[in-house]
Amino acid sequence: MSINNEKRRQAMANHKANLAASINHRLEVARSENNDSLVNMLEREKRQLGLN
Repeated sequence: MSINNEKRRQAMANHKANLAASINHRLEVARSENNDSLVNMLEREKRQLGLN
């Protein structure tokens, strides 16, 4: 059972890392395009997901 828990924990950590990478990339693009409303939305999304 602890192996399954460890795999679940690793999967959740990988998922969170992938979400962070995706949002950070989207933020980079939004900033490069001076899209302030999208930057604000993505920063809010990061906070809501606890990715700060």
